Amino acid sequence: MNLAAAAMPLLGAAAANVEYSIDHRPGVHGITVPLRGAIHAELGRVAAAAGFPGTWLSTVSRLLDAMLPDTVLLRIDTDGLRIGALTAYLRFTREPEAATLQALLAAASRLAAQPAPLAALAQALRCPGARGLGVRTGVDGAERLSVYFRVERDLQSFGADTVRDLADVFGWPGAHCAELAQALRALHPGGSVGVIGTDLDAGGAPQTLKCDPANVPLARALPFLLAHGADMERCLALCRTLRARTLSYLGVKYDATGFAGWRAYFSCRPHGPSRNGQPALLTDTRGSAAQRMPHY
Repeated sequence: MNLAAAAMPLLGAAAANVEYSIDHRPGVHGITVPLRGAIHAELGRVAAAAGFPGTWLSTVSRLLDAMLPDTVLLRIDTDGLRIGALTAYLRFTREPEAATLQALLAAASRLAAQPAPLAALAQALRCPGARGLGVRTGVDGAERLSVYFRVERDLQSFGADTVRDLADVFGWPGAHCAELAQALRALHPGGSVGVIGTDLDAGGAPQTLKCDPANVPLARALPFLLAHGADMERCLALCRTLRARTLSYLGVKYDATGFAGWRAYFSCRPHGPSRNGQPALLTDTRGSAAQRMPHY
């Protein structure tokens, strides 16, 4: 397994706790770490190494100062030789209303989040407001904003009424939202729904719907991934290397055309104690995994 030589040396002590992820792109890995202490300096060092154009670092720095988030994560997407994308995840200490979120973004960045559809989405999910933000950039220097909601409702209550409300918010066929609800029920080991997120377009309107069920058993995850075009040999090789019986998260995305992608997350400690030379897992337990994603 290639733990991304382009990224790991940049992360120092933060690399002791890694959320390692893959998606449909061959050879691309995601490494997500929690940032503490000198966060601005950590972000600056990684941004300098990436060398992307644009204002991502200054945007994230201003949001850090304005939000005072209680959790900050950095995800580095890399092919092992070069950095392809950076995403900063920031968690609110208290969920703001949609209008307050837009005012904060307007004061600290060029990013936009239209209040009306976000308020409607929060209402459909029965949430007080956004739990976290994701700010992403890549080789083109463009900034992309995602908004995440923490849904405390039990999975069984995520039924026809919620599907209808979500379809109304996005203006999609109800079948697309019903497919997301079906995926949640197929993958989720039980309990509260967890994370529902949306990517915003350049004008600040929601354009995708994402779920991140946690602690997904491989017996549930692998058939789903196989049905959606995953390279099963790659997935199985990674599971064997990490001795994983669960995924810490399985991200599933839908847009106006239907299913739009997946991302599988594994929590591990590559710089921590190992068993027989292998990384020690944080996911190989019952109950909650190391819930470091900011929307938790």
